[in-house]
Amino acid sequence: MLPWITIAIFITVFVLIVFEVFDKAVLAMIGAVSMVLIGVLDFESAIHAIEFETIILLMAMMLLVEVSRESGIFSYLTVRIAQRSKGNPLLLFLLFCGVTAFMSAFLDNVTTIVLVVPITATLLKGMGRDPKPYIIGEIIFSNIGGAMTLIGDPPNIIIGGATGLSFNQFIINLWIPVLGSIGLIGAVFVATHWKHHLKPITSDLKKLFVSQLLLKQIKYRFENLYLNKAFMRKSVAVLILIVLGFLFQSYLNLSVALIALAGAVLLLLIAAKEANLEHSLKSIEWSTLLFFCGLFVMVGAIEHVGFLDILSEKILNLGGDSYIVLLLAVLWISGFASMILDNIPFVTLMVPVIFNIQASLIGDVDPNLLWWALSLGACLGGNGTLIGASANVIGSDLAKKEGVNISFLQFMKYGLPLTFISLVVSSCYLALRVIL
Repeated sequence: MLPWITIAIFITVFVLIVFEVFDKAVLAMIGAVSMVLIGVLDFESAIHAIEFETIILLMAMMLLVEVSRESGIFSYLTVRIAQRSKGNPLLLFLLFCGVTAFMSAFLDNVTTIVLVVPITATLLKGMGRDPKPYIIGEIIFSNIGGAMTLIGDPPNIIIGGATGLSFNQFIINLWIPVLGSIGLIGAVFVATHWKHHLKPITSDLKKLFVSQLLLKQIKYRFENLYLNKAFMRKSVAVLILIVLGFLFQSYLNLSVALIALAGAVLLLLIAAKEANLEHSLKSIEWSTLLFFCGLFVMVGAIEHVGFLDILSEKILNLGGDSYIVLLLAVLWISGFASMILDNIPFVTLMVPVIFNIQASLIGDVDPNLLWWALSLGACLGGNGTLIGASANVIGSDLAKKEGVNISFLQFMKYGLPLTFISLVVSSCYLALRVIL
């Protein structure tokens, strides 16, 4: 009877999280406490189920990004990109989407969206153009870019924390499908929106003049109010050190979480006069960290009652004797699930399932391909709908504040076909990895 009660609690909490009935952190903690109270796990086992390395990595990156943002470095960068476009719609799209993808790989993709969406909306509205395709493009490219590194998207942070896979391993194994998806989706986006949204305005002197005025206004609004050059230099130096630490992680023999935490502490130390520590600590999304803790405990509980063994067996049966089919099953199940569910709880659930599947593999195959299939499916599948990833929800909320309303169906009209393209690219990549 206890296993069924455990599964019922997990499913109930999961559904309530999906439909946002209450705050997701509260729901996850209620689920975790319930698992302990009914006796599925004792308190010590519940604590042990929490992946504290993942929690520390998330906290350190949140703190690092928040302190760096106070220096104005990100506002400065986005304004410079807008100025570089000179109001050219195509160049604006390519620059912002390209930089969004790059920044999302090495920072939090949600932070990147927070920075670029307001500037994009202001500039495009002032030019008399519809900002929706640009903002949707930025959201989609933020999720794709975030898929390439361990720290780029929460699903990858969860996978990295559970497996010990290094920062470099994520880049080495994921750069081909990520860059392939960026190139192909970028080409499709430009081809389908060239006539109405991306066509240059060089022949229209009036629009050129207006766009230049808007760029000056944006420079004042987003740059002059926040710029601190000394603080910026310190932030850039620490960010570079952290990225180098990630790249040379295997030589340093340090965990990614420790490198990120050391970087955040170093920045707070050298920028003690400029940074507002109390404000930065308040800006950390503590509710998100509690959400992760609750999820880890709930997944530990259903793993304890044997449910994940059954799920692992079902996925193995889908693959049959073919490793390629098994990889594609993991990829597409993750992709479709992430379109309708928050990909964070889904990946948390799937991590022990993948471990079980790996233990059952027979033959000379690369077991880590299962992790890359899960990562690509969860991160890229999040582009399918407006609720698929955190960047989607926050991006649409920011757009609404700027007077640009993106509906669920409007986002899906763009996101769903492009998600299929990225999943097909990933499928071809995984199949070739097995064959070659």
